[in-house]
Amino acid sequence: MTTRPRARRARAARKRTPAMAAKPEYPRVVALGADGKRTRIAAERIEIDFGRGRRMVLDFPHMAWGDVDVEAISDEGTPVISVQPSACNLLTLRVDVHHDMQPLALGELPAAPLEPHLALTVQKALDDADKAQAPKKHRFRRWAQAALRRDAEVTIRLVGEAEGRALNRDYRGKDYATNVLTFVYGEDGGDAPLAGDLVLCVPVVVREAAAQGKDLEAHYAHLVVHGMLHLQGFDHEDEAEAAIMEALETEILAALGHADPYA
Repeated sequence: MTTRPRARRARAARKRTPAMAAKPEYPRVVALGADGKRTRIAAERIEIDFGRGRRMVLDFPHMAWGDVDVEAISDEGTPVISVQPSACNLLTLRVDVHHDMQPLALGELPAAPLEPHLALTVQKALDDADKAQAPKKHRFRRWAQAALRRDAEVTIRLVGEAEGRALNRDYRGKDYATNVLTFVYGEDGGDAPLAGDLVLCVPVVVREAAAQGKDLEAHYAHLVVHGMLHLQGFDHEDEAEAAIMEALETEILAALGHADPYA
């Protein structure tokens, strides 16, 4: 009968047991150097030392809901992780150490203050050479958000030398390109969000950072914070105003991890 061989094959198939699945090689951890070189790292945990008693551990759990656990560690106080969404696919983390935190009973935690809402657009009117010197959009969002005190709709436009010079000449009567210009719209107050533009002239920013011996990213951060404070009414027309504005800039930049730009 022709059904017997099929029955034997079926029985043999039922006796087979699947082999144990090999342990997956993921996550594949790759370190990227400043030169773009990629180096594979065999690691299940990564510890990052930020200095000043602040460390962060990245753990890759094999049997957990998430793909990575993030833990802040400090031998000098209570480590706290602050989280700021920078884009739909990016979170910015900051580790702080608090030395005077007191334990709280359940229900005693204060309500977290609402962060001002930032509607941000970044435009790049640049040639390829200048575009290579421009930070990514999420950096601008982080810097602008750090300086924000109320809801705002802001466009940050990155321009070359010619457009920067034309805008400075047309709106300020000065025939040269400057590092940052702030344009404010709708200054009537009320509950409406602030609205304005920041224009950064990329070649000027790059030259200034090199001439002043500053980190380029730190200089961009300073100029964005400076422009955002102008947008919110701060100025430096006299010494008293300048002292207030510079102190705010220094405080905001320190929270972002950058040195005092006026030191």
